[in-house]
Amino acid sequence: MLNIPQKPWSEVENELKAYREIFQEVNKAPAPPPIVVGFTFCHEDEETAKEMATKYVGNYWDSIMDHYEFQSDHLKTTKGYEYYGKFTEKIKQYGNQDVKDFFLNLQVWGTPKQCYEKVMSTREKTGSESFLAAFSFGAMPYDEVEKSMRLFAKEVLPSLKDVPAAV
Repeated sequence: MLNIPQKPWSEVENELKAYREIFQEVNKAPAPPPIVVGFTFCHEDEETAKEMATKYVGNYWDSIMDHYEFQSDHLKTTKGYEYYGKFTEKIKQYGNQDVKDFFLNLQVWGTPKQCYEKVMSTREKTGSESFLAAFSFGAMPYDEVEKSMRLFAKEVLPSLKDVPAAV
């Protein structure tokens, strides 16, 4: 199962529980651990990391809002997209900026130490053993993408490789 953080962790935990139960029932074997994707920005300076993540995760968010047309109610009755229909209600309830900030804070960004801690926190919440870092998003310039990716690879990845498999 691929998990893209976009909703409260309590909802993700409930969905993973149901997934594991159904997988076990159908396959007569435990479900494999989920893979978690995170929009990732790593920088030595915490404030710069926050500014860059806010801008470029924000740009990505805006593109999703436009693509799915979340400002309208059309997804509420579209089979398979009911959650997105409810999502539209949350945007109306809390406002686009608050929901955008919520999404931003589910992602992995910060200093190398903060990035490591966020990946580990996600692992604890989901039981994942794999993290797929998406470094290029929101029209971020490729030189910034590369710097972030290389810093993550140098400073975060070795520590993640040392983490034992979940039990």
